[in-house]
Amino acid sequence: MNESLSFADTPAEEAGPAAGLLLRATQAFALGGGLILLALVAMSLVSIIGRKLFATPIQGDIELMEIGAAIAIAAFLPFCELRGQHIKVDAFTLKLPARAKAWLDAFAHLLCLLVALLLAWRTGLQVLESREYGEVSTLLSVPLWLPLLAIVPSLLLLALAAGARTFLCLVREQPQ
Repeated sequence: MNESLSFADTPAEEAGPAAGLLLRATQAFALGGGLILLALVAMSLVSIIGRKLFATPIQGDIELMEIGAAIAIAAFLPFCELRGQHIKVDAFTLKLPARAKAWLDAFAHLLCLLVALLLAWRTGLQVLESREYGEVSTLLSVPLWLPLLAIVPSLLLLALAAGARTFLCLVREQPQ
């Protein structure tokens, strides 16, 4: 498997300041998600060692893992979308002309934009409701509106990235 970390299929700095800002924002979110995952791995390691050697694990480690993973995964989505690296099953479209594939890709990215906006809206409403009713996690009593609030910006950035990808699919020169 030869995967590239090239940004050739991403709106770049030459495409304008807005595209460059979007790229930097998605990269920052992805790096933040990576740092959260590294912290979760470290916490898990400390908890496992504490459990095995000293019979004192980190209280609520699984709960923290669930919360942190949800935030990190949401943070990765905009960068993945901006690079166009989602899983794509193209068995039925292999023989279509390039322009038809571009239109189908644009439609898929437009659907991603709409779903991201829907999720951001509904998650925002859940933030308000969770805060109003004082919902907390089971073991650590973490207010659930806090992690939900951390996910909303990622969903909004995902919508922006999907909009950029939709635009790219519609205006990019396609080989004949």
